[in-house]
Amino acid sequence: MIYNKKIMRLELSAENPVHGGHYYAELLLPAADYEIKDAMQRTRAVGRENTVEVSILECDILPELQDIRLDTFSLDELNFLAKRLSFLPNEELPVFYAVTEQIFNDADENPVSIKDLINCTYSLDTVPVAHNVSNLSELGRFAFENKLLSDLEGIPESAVPFLNAEQIGRVQQKNDSGVFDGRLYIPTVHYDRPEIYDGVTLPDEESSDFAIRLLVSGTPEHIKVDPVDRAIWLNLPMASDILANYAAAFNEADIGDCVYYDFESVIPQITSEMFGSMRDIQTLNKLAAEISIMSEAEQVKFKAILDAENMASIQDVLNAAQNLWRYEFTAEPDTADTFFKKYIFENTSTEFDSKWLENLLPRNEADKLLGCLGATLTDYGVISARNGHLFEPVPYDEPEAKELKTQALTEEKLDVIEVLDRRALFSNGRLMPEQIPEGLYAYDLRHSDVGGRFCSIEPKVGVNHGGTVLMRDILDFGESGYIPLDEDTEPNFLGDEMTPSEFAEEEVQDETLQMGGM
Repeated sequence: MIYNKKIMRLELSAENPVHGGHYYAELLLPAADYEIKDAMQRTRAVGRENTVEVSILECDILPELQDIRLDTFSLDELNFLAKRLSFLPNEELPVFYAVTEQIFNDADENPVSIKDLINCTYSLDTVPVAHNVSNLSELGRFAFENKLLSDLEGIPESAVPFLNAEQIGRVQQKNDSGVFDGRLYIPTVHYDRPEIYDGVTLPDEESSDFAIRLLVSGTPEHIKVDPVDRAIWLNLPMASDILANYAAAFNEADIGDCVYYDFESVIPQITSEMFGSMRDIQTLNKLAAEISIMSEAEQVKFKAILDAENMASIQDVLNAAQNLWRYEFTAEPDTADTFFKKYIFENTSTEFDSKWLENLLPRNEADKLLGCLGATLTDYGVISARNGHLFEPVPYDEPEAKELKTQALTEEKLDVIEVLDRRALFSNGRLMPEQIPEGLYAYDLRHSDVGGRFCSIEPKVGVNHGGTVLMRDILDFGESGYIPLDEDTEPNFLGDEMTPSEFAEEEVQDETLQMGGM
């Protein structure tokens, strides 16, 4: 379930078992299971969740939680309490405050019980509430008019002006254990707190057994009622025949003809903005299948890649998921300085005493090292560039590895290759039309599903994008829309580099080469 209304902000901390200190992560509640898992991954606490310390930084609905002692800081219990509070109707919130007032009044002497707070979110509708009663005098008049006090029975109306309404109200409040809340009066004596939660097993909740899910319905022309009323959640990955059955149930010829109204992913970096439309659902389904088979370590690495790279489409994300092996990742460092020390240690003799690094302050050198490696520090650890390495030795004066920028593309050195008997330039990334110098044409390479080799060159590749080729020639892709590549025609890297501007200005010569194999 998507919890859009976040009411509580936590700080999670877990000790770094290797170097000391702590890892930190922020978590907003209520949260889905995968959001809590993500916070645990950011604190490097997967597998040792019971060591995580929890601090409540903010709670909009119940600010008292920031300043009191709780009998437990169980993340599951806090999350369940946040869910209950976030879904309480507005008319029941004042009742909740009233029935818990004494619990918080006793907080100076005793820790507050999470169990009691959770149970106080139930049966609130059993408490009668008096409206437009905001003080003792008004309560006294209300009690007399409604004959709430037996001691006042038999008093004639003519005697009412001489009664002390405030004193009557005071007696009534004491009898009711009543609480004023604005223009409301809440007699808490009528509340009998139920034992829904026994302090051991939380009430059943909806599980998040999916990688990605969509709230889907048919188009308005095929649904007689409001399509949103007929919408259902599709939990991906899902078999193609089952998707087809859902399409038929909505009177649509194909699942891609349906409409989606909501989107949820267990990977927080994957958003609806990347998805676009239902025409991409098969790609989305493939991505969900990739996520569902990832190990814990692979999922953390995947998140780090998505944090580091600015991906705009589901096709790009799927390509990253299918190429995790092209990246190197280390989860331990949480700062550039920590990575710098790990890098030094990995590149020294096994006899080197790492204690020499404990008080080292690399400062600017740490950021410089990340830049030279083309690596990125993320919330999950340090991730290399695609096909890059984290611990390979690099000269101190090595220029920083930068992503291709629109304004600086013509100054970037790209690999010179031979492909289809032509000289060309190769880039790992995708290029926008405005990045391509005049006189050059960009085409995409596709990776095969197995073996990792280039299998075709095409005008545009979504899934299995293997890189971009810049040429001076306009290619004819024929009716098939692509040119297949084999061992004789796939790219041959010549070991040279050239900027696109240099390549575009190069004197046009006979560029047909006799390929001698890879």
